[in-house]
Amino acid sequence: MGELYDCCKRIQDHIDRNNLDQFKARGELALRCGFLITLVKPEDSDDPAKIGALRDAARDVFGLSI
Repeated sequence: MGELYDCCKRIQDHIDRNNLDQFKARGELALRCGFLITLVKPEDSDDPAKIGALRDAARDVFGLSI
């Protein structure tokens, strides 16, 4: 598994743990980072730009440092 997939997994775990609305939380995150975390697969390559955008979005939307 790659770093991008691991980051997406951590964000989804945060959403589940905090009983957040799945569609609203993932939708807001997608608007900020530019892609849907549910479409990232374990075999996807690690794109540093995507990882950076995802980390920034997670911090902005959830206050989460990943």
